[in-house]
Amino acid sequence: MNKNQKNNTPFFTLERKLEILGIVIMAIGITFAISIVTYRSEDFAIIQSLDFRTILDIGQGPALRIQNGLGPTGALISHFFVHMLFGYISLVMILIILVYGWNIFLHKSLYHVHIKSLYSVFVMILVASILGWIHNEFDAVSPIWSGSAGIAIAYVLRALTGQYGPAIILSSLSIIVLMLLIRKTIQTSEEHIHAVMGWISRFWKGRNHKTPESESAADDFSSNDFKADRVKGKNEISGQSIAEDMETSVEIQSQGTRGDNDRQKRWEKMVIASRQKEEERLQKEKDEVQGNGPPRADLLNKKEDSDKDTERDSDLDITIYKGTPDEEAGKRKLDIERKNQVEKPQIKYKFPTIDLLDKAPEDGGEVDYEEINRNKMIILDKLNRHGIDITAIEAVVGPTVTLYELQPAPDVKISKIESYANDLKMAMATRGLRIIAPIPGKSAVGIEVPNRNREIVYIRSLINTRKFAETGMKLPVAFGRTIENEVFMIDLTRLPHLLIAGATGSGKTVGINTIITCLLYKCHPDDLKFVMIDPKKIELSLYRNIQNHFLATLPNATEPIVTDTAEVLRVLNSVCKEMDSRYELLKMAVVRDISAYNTKFKTGVMEEELGHRYLPYIVVIIDELADLMLTAGKQIEEPIARLAQLARAVGIHLVVATQRPSVNVITGTIKANFPARIAYQVASKIDSRTILDTMGADQLVGRGDMLYNGGGASMIRLQNAFVSTEEVERMNGYIGNQMGYPHPYYLPEIEDENGQDGPLDKSERDDLFEEAARLLVLHQQGSVSLLQRKLKLGYNRAGRLIDQLFSAGIVGPYQGSTAREVLVENNEELEELLRELDE
Repeated sequence: MNKNQKNNTPFFTLERKLEILGIVIMAIGITFAISIVTYRSEDFAIIQSLDFRTILDIGQGPALRIQNGLGPTGALISHFFVHMLFGYISLVMILIILVYGWNIFLHKSLYHVHIKSLYSVFVMILVASILGWIHNEFDAVSPIWSGSAGIAIAYVLRALTGQYGPAIILSSLSIIVLMLLIRKTIQTSEEHIHAVMGWISRFWKGRNHKTPESESAADDFSSNDFKADRVKGKNEISGQSIAEDMETSVEIQSQGTRGDNDRQKRWEKMVIASRQKEEERLQKEKDEVQGNGPPRADLLNKKEDSDKDTERDSDLDITIYKGTPDEEAGKRKLDIERKNQVEKPQIKYKFPTIDLLDKAPEDGGEVDYEEINRNKMIILDKLNRHGIDITAIEAVVGPTVTLYELQPAPDVKISKIESYANDLKMAMATRGLRIIAPIPGKSAVGIEVPNRNREIVYIRSLINTRKFAETGMKLPVAFGRTIENEVFMIDLTRLPHLLIAGATGSGKTVGINTIITCLLYKCHPDDLKFVMIDPKKIELSLYRNIQNHFLATLPNATEPIVTDTAEVLRVLNSVCKEMDSRYELLKMAVVRDISAYNTKFKTGVMEEELGHRYLPYIVVIIDELADLMLTAGKQIEEPIARLAQLARAVGIHLVVATQRPSVNVITGTIKANFPARIAYQVASKIDSRTILDTMGADQLVGRGDMLYNGGGASMIRLQNAFVSTEEVERMNGYIGNQMGYPHPYYLPEIEDENGQDGPLDKSERDDLFEEAARLLVLHQQGSVSLLQRKLKLGYNRAGRLIDQLFSAGIVGPYQGSTAREVLVENNEELEELLRELDE
């Protein structure tokens, strides 16, 4: 009977259903937790740019860029929890799900779980609101910790209760939460906090200064002795004597602290032993401090002891100088300066925050006095052996190199010092030593010696300065720091183009990222567009997420960043056509440059029906020119030369980089139109002469060490700022998640080389097609501006008419800035051609 009953027992009993339900709930919670922990802000931007079929195709490259641990599904889940709800604090909800699943699995009551879950949800919302308020007021917390919901709650409190109301409300709620958590009064909670802090302090000191007496005494102390520890700590900090510590302990015992005579004796022994150890340690540190070298300061005059160096030149005073960093701007100052640049933006755009960039470590930037003194003695000794007298010497400490400024005696020839460069290299056992004879603007000779410990210049330390925040430059770029530790900035609009060269691994690509990062942090999408050409296909691919904000492409382009060398020529010719159209607009507006044109356009005096529009700056970035010259030949040189010669006035600027600065890549035509040049470390003196017209780049030490020549005779040595791949990803994810324009900035279309695209359908013709044809035949001039003036058309429609007339064989192909050739000589021939087109 029992056996039959056992066999008739259903498999899915209530208990088993609860266990299965609990496992499913916990699995869902673990899945959500993994997606939230692996959240990346740029993943959602990638999903938005893909269609459903592309996501399902696991072999597609764009879908593989999603970094979430659960792929596209996890990216959507994490975007909902982290971005839309309460940031990473949303993990509290995941914990609640896991607790529910565990209790259901164990068949436990859920009554207490409900209460604790409500309390946890309240705490989650409170913490997210506090972090959102801190983000809104001080911009000190990333939005991924509070989420959009936390920021929205803080905004509502700010709108309803003013500036101080949210702080009062959130603080009061926090105190209530703590009281509910510990179920005690605030005074009692404070005593417990002090007790715990005292126990931690005593435990830490006991580990550092442990004696047999202190170990035996510590075993007998209970939690009620924390008050004695607190008083003892105050006495030690104030510097009282051992006897005063003993009196304090006796006084505490008489006031009610428990402990018998034996315990007090052990206490006194412990105090005496600890005090003796502390005094010995302090005395040892004092002796070490007194025995150390000179104090570290930015400006120091130090006299070498004569008994350590008997040579006369080694007794010279050396002035060591390290420039102080520029004043920081602060987050609010940087935001205010950027917002003031745009009066009426077309889109609601929020500039990238400074928190997206890595902070520089606080323990860097110290001067190595031992190294400077050793180099000084080697330089003076080597020059003295060759009969060169030095009357004064100074050292300017930079991030990468230290510049030793020598003032030779009046009878010393400068060329004589320069000839001993290799001897100094061998004596110092270093590479990259460079002699400047003389230093421009000074009656001194400079010797640049690489530092043993180089300092990394972080891009955040440049952007977060008042110099960068308050600059009036249109396209500012903070490249790095000079030897004097000053922020070096240039304006692309004044260069007007930049040529970059350097060997592989010398920092050339990081320099391009520095240019783009500075422009993204300073310029609004209304004012700036990039044309990115990357033959290597991987260096600039990180910027595809901002295509609807900052990139300019052809209308039918398959990729926002040009990676196919066959498309490069079309893109550059399209930029040339954009340049010609902009010159037509400037000619119609009777202005000389893009700045005056945009200022006049904002006043509303120019009609948009005639083709007038706001003109953003366009920065064309070519990452590898040598590869383009090999694949596209000399054809690629013509549009680059045209843009370099003419594009400055209309706001189009070139940044061209190459790792092979040979004469067949950097031709005379290109060099003549690129006065501003940057050289990273190159392989030979010939390459240095090719890029800079002088030697010096072959003596650089790599990793961002560079020379800048702005077109004059002097060069500036800089340490390029470091921009990591993670910083670029965070910055692009931040911009890409914002609402952008419907499509990238479209460049003008270019006809194919064969001329016509095929027969023109009558239904596709413009209504003014025949009238425009008769007008051009009458004037024998295939000009867009002619159609604009005579037919009162905008530039875009007039350009489309020219393209249609070209397809019909009435005008010739595009010829740059000159008008197209009219292929029909008279009206009779035109009428016959129009009849053939209608048939």
